[in-house]
Amino acid sequence: MKKVYEIKCDQKGIFLERPNRFIAEVELDNGSVETVHVHDSGRIKELLFKGNKVNIKSASNPNRKTRWDMISALSEDGEEILINSAYHRYISESILRDPEISPFGDLDNIKAEVKYGGSRIDYMLTKGDENIWVEVKGASLSINKVAMFPDAPSTRAQKHLKELMEILEKGERAAVLLLVFRDSEYFRPKWETDPLFSELFYEAKEKGVEIYPVQLELKDGDINYKGLLPVGDKGFK
Repeated sequence: MKKVYEIKCDQKGIFLERPNRFIAEVELDNGSVETVHVHDSGRIKELLFKGNKVNIKSASNPNRKTRWDMISALSEDGEEILINSAYHRYISESILRDPEISPFGDLDNIKAEVKYGGSRIDYMLTKGDENIWVEVKGASLSINKVAMFPDAPSTRAQKHLKELMEILEKGERAAVLLLVFRDSEYFRPKWETDPLFSELFYEAKEKGVEIYPVQLELKDGDINYKGLLPVGDKGFK
């Protein structure tokens, strides 16, 4: 286990409701009810339900409409689960910059948010004479120790897989780095939610797109790296 990032929360609270995908109402310990920004497009209903315990952090911009950011929520077995995708960039970059834990080892250069066609890929890594294009996804859903993504249909994620396969066909390396935030034994795409993404996922894997599910843990404000998870074969449940 190795610490890769730190997120310190300011307040604990009780989740009340999520009026829309961007905000939630949270009751703080002092009884006040605050509107909190939710930086996660997933449904995450298994974490954001009325009465569940959550952790929030004051926004860095004091002039923002919402004064708080949602950071994490407790799972049914007491795990603190990160549910703020704004941190995925910092966590993934910390992993990539550490050759001891990066799936790509020592790198010569890391470039973020690189334009490809009409969109952007999270990273283009340089290693010797190789370019490695990497897309990052976060998985907060795990059922019976099986981590899954996505928890809502995602045309954006489908598009990214198609782009990675195009990159591979051009002779460059392509990979998906999956940040798994719940204790799990395997990873698989969530067929039940997004069958097209799931088909594309296994097509990409079979063609040679590298898949790296990274097991992470949030504990006492620290994001800890715990290793890589295997990917379940097509049809794995």
